[in-house]
Amino acid sequence: MKALALVALCGCLPPGDPPPPRWSYLHTAIIAPSCATASCHSRLTALAGLDLSDREGAYTFLVGTICGQPPRPIDAPRNYVTPGSAETSTLVYQLRGADANGRPYRDVMPPDVPLPASEVALVEAWIEEGASCD
Repeated sequence: MKALALVALCGCLPPGDPPPPRWSYLHTAIIAPSCATASCHSRLTALAGLDLSDREGAYTFLVGTICGQPPRPIDAPRNYVTPGSAETSTLVYQLRGADANGRPYRDVMPPDVPLPASEVALVEAWIEEGASCD
């Protein structure tokens, strides 16, 4: 039981277990350390007006709905993520560095060091599963 609590706290998984395509894991293990850095989308810098340091705020901005609540008529239909469709999600183009046709995408993120393909695939899986907020 203590081991499970430790895994939950640090966001780590035992070797060999695939990480879950869940927002809580993605934000802790990928978005915060890769995107919400001091030089990019942190609370302090918020390049392009985007602060990805807070899990709920980042979700709301990327998906266009409030984390943990059903979409409302006044919510944007989507921002960077189209739940259920990685192929139409701007976030995926930015992470891949290419659009759906394989053409280079203008805003590659993160700009200095691309994410490993396994992390991009995990983000894509989360989007395909509906991009829910847990």
